[in-house]
Amino acid sequence: MGKKLTTRKHVYDILEHGFEGSRASRLFSGFIVVLIILNVSAIILESYQPIAEMYHQEFLLFNSFSVVVFTLEYFARVWVSVESPHSDSSSPIKSRIRYSLSPVSLIDLLAIAPFYLSFIFTIDLRYLRMLRMLRLLKLTHYFKGLRLFMDVLRKELPSIGAAIIIMSVLVIMSASIMYGVEHEAQPDVFDSIPSAIWWSVVTMTTVGYGDVTPVTFLGKFISIFIMLLGVGIVALPAAMLAAKFGDELRMRKQLLEREIATALQDGVIISEEQTAIKKLSESMGISSQELEHVILTYTRNTPPSVTCNNCGKEVLVSARIMDMN
Repeated sequence: MGKKLTTRKHVYDILEHGFEGSRASRLFSGFIVVLIILNVSAIILESYQPIAEMYHQEFLLFNSFSVVVFTLEYFARVWVSVESPHSDSSSPIKSRIRYSLSPVSLIDLLAIAPFYLSFIFTIDLRYLRMLRMLRLLKLTHYFKGLRLFMDVLRKELPSIGAAIIIMSVLVIMSASIMYGVEHEAQPDVFDSIPSAIWWSVVTMTTVGYGDVTPVTFLGKFISIFIMLLGVGIVALPAAMLAAKFGDELRMRKQLLEREIATALQDGVIISEEQTAIKKLSESMGISSQELEHVILTYTRNTPPSVTCNNCGKEVLVSARIMDMN
């Protein structure tokens, strides 16, 4: 049992620590990242018909090999998910089910599912290629910046959803107005509200293809307001995400510093405190090197103090930092 748990923990470290982990973890991560990039390159090349016909067998073999590797990786991640600091060790099955339903696990499943489904259902080759492109999302496992982006996106989903609803309402309203104003002058161009929606989206996003333009004075006059309004509304989700990125990074740093401050109250980080800090940093996507830097910076700026038993005053002490690797 002990050996089994040790093996599972070892596999977990290799799979989850990525480029910040051991040599084996770095090699494995590099192999998967290269495989993902080669997969995307193969899909792009396959879209060129002469190349696809010439190397059909090679592409098929490479895709089969990739699916086998990604499938083994998927089931290995499910198996070792109970080693995660966030899992419930008392209920491994529930932990594995919870992990299987997590966004990163669903991405892994989507990366391999089309291959197996193609044996059951007839899937158009073009859509199959598009689905295979989902393998790019697997990179979120190996780049912490992408994980932070996913976390921020998940937290800001309600706000971004509200901004998209407002934007959609504005698009439909402006399209309806322009249809009413321009339909008589350009019945072939503004023949319906859906056609006007195309103009509205192109205008509000400032893309401006120029294939559809208002010709009446009133239409041009209204377009000025729609363009000015669109600049602010369309940029709103991007501004919200940028602001949230800054808040999230600041909040994570403060939370980690609070944990370090608590641990360093006596000037020493004991093993239990070390484990807690390490788990917290892992959950935040902070590497061991970054964690050491945060601790060193914190202790340099705020040397710890203890209360003297004799005089009752606080005195500064030298912090002893244990190896966090």
